[in-house]
Amino acid sequence: MMKIDYVSDLHLNHHVRFIPNQEKWEKASLESIKRLMDSKEANVLVIAGDFSEWNRQAIWFLEEAGKAYEQVFFVTGNHDYYLLSKSQRRIYGDSKGRHLNLIENARKIPNVQPLCREVINYKGKVIAGDSLWYRPVSPEDWFFFIQISNDSHYIIHSQASTMKEGVIHLYQEAMDWYHTLNGQHIDLMVSHIPPLHPPISPYPRNACYDCPVPFLVSENWICGHQHIQGDFQKNGTHFWMNAIGYPDEKKECKIRSMDI
Repeated sequence: MMKIDYVSDLHLNHHVRFIPNQEKWEKASLESIKRLMDSKEANVLVIAGDFSEWNRQAIWFLEEAGKAYEQVFFVTGNHDYYLLSKSQRRIYGDSKGRHLNLIENARKIPNVQPLCREVINYKGKVIAGDSLWYRPVSPEDWFFFIQISNDSHYIIHSQASTMKEGVIHLYQEAMDWYHTLNGQHIDLMVSHIPPLHPPISPYPRNACYDCPVPFLVSENWICGHQHIQGDFQKNGTHFWMNAIGYPDEKKECKIRSMDI
């Protein structure tokens, strides 16, 4: 049996806002990150996406996690694709460029392993992960995505002619990879977006908050996106969710643990 710490939806830049003074911003960010690390219980940490809307802040978190844990696994979330400023757009080109930059820099950190559509065998446990993605279908879904969701404003697809084409492309890429897992033994699946609507959710289902899949690939699944803290079982799979969320949600800022 392996004990694993897990957390998601850190949204670091909402807890420690960006300030032009890099030294002060880093100091404040590290203080917040280290407070969260104080709740460490295991030697392995899994992060289910949405670090920050700034890659520098996400890397600070992963560097500290790499020091605190023997092994860190993570997937990215939709906010890890956001481009909030013109300078970000100049640096990364588009949202996939920002995402790639985060993954490439994370791979350089000792003890840190991105799960970017990868299957990893770690100490006899098979761990797989991807962000997954949602797909609006109905007119109501598309209205929510375009008019209400920030994703339609801050996720930039340079190769797509429309916002709709861009989100469908991200969904299809994720599903094409997920189907390759069919028949494989996976001890733990990690995704940002849940593969179903969590029954413990206080919210009605919204197509922008889950990614329905034709089969559940593992008996254990860590996910986020919906800012829920809790676990549940569905169709033979045990789901674990521990979102920190936004400051005004006043959730417990604590790393939790589970066993596989």
